[in-house]
Amino acid sequence: MENGETPEEGAKREAFEELGVEVKLNECIAKIEYNGTQYFFLTEIINGTFGTGQGEEYKDKERARGIYLPTWVDINMLSYIDVKLREVAFKVQSLSN
Repeated sequence: MENGETPEEGAKREAFEELGVEVKLNECIAKIEYNGTQYFFLTEIINGTFGTGQGEEYKDKERARGIYLPTWVDINMLSYIDVKLREVAFKVQSLSN
């Protein structure tokens, strides 16, 4: 979150910057302490094109943090890939069942 932003405002801004989509926030499904407080919301895409984000993840070639490639993942595959904050991935899977 940027200075003065609510978690909800930050989530909407990040979705647009990183993914190129505007989202409608639904419920907050997790609040976890990991490199600061992390909030995870269920959302719905309401506008934009997935993968067209223009945040620093795309523009800063000196980040030295690997590549940034937004990818859709089948929800049933979350248990099989290296997802940071696995407890959130498991929560998302449980909500879909």
